[in-house]
Amino acid sequence: MRVGTALASAAALLLVAVGAAAQVDSMARRDTLGRDSTTHRDTTARDTTARDTVPRYLPVFPEAISAGPLPRGTRYTFNADSLILSNVQTLSDLLAHIPGVYVARGGIYGAGEIPFYGGRGAAGLEIYWDGVPYLPLGRDSLFLDPARISLAPLERVDVIVLPASLRVYLVTLRQRSTETASQVGIATGEVRTANYRGAFLHRWRSGLGLSLVADYNNNDGIEGTSSTAFNSVDLWLKAEYVPSARFGVSYQTLSSRWHRSAGQRIADWHPQRRDGIFRLFAAARDDGLGLSAQATFATTSASLDTAVSDRTLTQEALEVRNDWSRAHLGLGIRRLDQARPWQFDGTGAWSPFPGLTLAGDARHAEYSRGRSGNRAHLSAGLILPAGLSLHGDLAWAHDLQAPLDSFDTGQRTVDASGAVRWDRSWVSVDLGGATRDPFTPIGFPVAITAIDSSGPVRLSPTQRTRYFTAHGTLRLLPGLQVSGWYFDPLVGSGNDFEPPYHARLSLTFYSKFWRVYRSGIFALRGELAMDSWSRGTAGLDTAGALRILPGVTIGEVNVEVRIAGVTIFWVQRNVTLQRASYLPGLDYPRRFQYYGVRWLFTN
Repeated sequence: MRVGTALASAAALLLVAVGAAAQVDSMARRDTLGRDSTTHRDTTARDTTARDTVPRYLPVFPEAISAGPLPRGTRYTFNADSLILSNVQTLSDLLAHIPGVYVARGGIYGAGEIPFYGGRGAAGLEIYWDGVPYLPLGRDSLFLDPARISLAPLERVDVIVLPASLRVYLVTLRQRSTETASQVGIATGEVRTANYRGAFLHRWRSGLGLSLVADYNNNDGIEGTSSTAFNSVDLWLKAEYVPSARFGVSYQTLSSRWHRSAGQRIADWHPQRRDGIFRLFAAARDDGLGLSAQATFATTSASLDTAVSDRTLTQEALEVRNDWSRAHLGLGIRRLDQARPWQFDGTGAWSPFPGLTLAGDARHAEYSRGRSGNRAHLSAGLILPAGLSLHGDLAWAHDLQAPLDSFDTGQRTVDASGAVRWDRSWVSVDLGGATRDPFTPIGFPVAITAIDSSGPVRLSPTQRTRYFTAHGTLRLLPGLQVSGWYFDPLVGSGNDFEPPYHARLSLTFYSKFWRVYRSGIFALRGELAMDSWSRGTAGLDTAGALRILPGVTIGEVNVEVRIAGVTIFWVQRNVTLQRASYLPGLDYPRRFQYYGVRWLFTN
């Protein structure tokens, strides 16, 4: 009854928004002229014109991303091409391109890949799937493993960088054309690695749409290592009805089932997660501006895991926003489980004049046992002459890390960052610094915990940290560029999984030079990337002793060739033949490779 009441209330509010959208400007006069009486219909000749078969582009659901305008340099956007023409196999691979992110890999694909940022543990990462918080559920109720979130249904990933945390917005495929699109992908590699991917997307002229994506992965693992045998099946289905840019309704479901086999240091893990999201939106205008509202009802269930009992989580949300050409204002209310019954959000952005951008957001959350939490974030950007720009962020929080933990009473932090940026057609450079307050993370990721306790089992408290970052791109020659980032905590050996002198460097060649094919149909991309860091720390063991993270330099090579809708790819990891360890107690093999091809069809 509570769910039905919430949905009924949301629907009523949306109808109000629809009514506002339907109001006609009283200054505009309706055309009252009748049909031209001088035009005569020819009843002797029959119209033999065939039905229009030209593909039509239809409106789609608004992207569930952080609303703008946003200061330059505060958002990283990865589009569909970035997800294909790159070394990205998992979401964790993608996050490794963000300055200061350390990905603790338990092994090859299938092993845990936990991104650490800001020394905040689980509090350093928030993920949203089409605007719905993607919350941990199951054996690990605190840490998310982004490597277990399939990239197959996604068309865009946005990463908002705060001084001590990342907000990741995942946008699922949105078929715009009435021309049917389908995709087939096949990949293989060492240890009998196999990936089969298929997709089907179709929209009818009425606004109805149906999308289906299936993604299967398997490998036999490497005996005697932490890379045990693994297989997964991810299924995504979406049905929608979006007749215009002013109204739409959709339901999507994502089912993820995977099995990581037991090994000498890895426990057997065989869970299933199912997410269902029902969304309804209404807007006053069809150009993305004006008043709009959206209601969301989402359910998440985790089952089949022999280590924990089945669990279901329900989320209900109502969001109302108003957008102008240079400003945004939004309010939202969300209801979750008993540990997080209510959450209130506010977002705003304003560009008072060209070159200056102000943005912010705030959140108040009510928790069980009479606890509450608050967060606020402000950012500003200023564009200067000669391609220079400035941007800065201030984040304040007094919030919980683990609402399910009744002993968590919250911590207060104030973090700030700023940077200067220089952009030209041949170069882009961003130099910045920040300061972070001390913090005590709770827990440790289950996905990278060795069952023999040979690795760390908890994170150590962080100290107040000042850090320096640099990232940029330099075009050496047409089609050839070098890019990368550098991170330095500036204090001692840094915090856990935040090693000093951490850098990623990439040399990339990309061109469409082959004139045998018409312009744009052929593309060749090759990349040599190096990830390097100095000695750091990696948490505490069962005795409370600090574990050392060895310094290492790991290289990888990837090549992609695209001809029309066909993309052929080859990726080789750890080409420097290092005895690599992203995490004490777990290992990573030398020169691991996989390769394959993906076809994208239309009609």
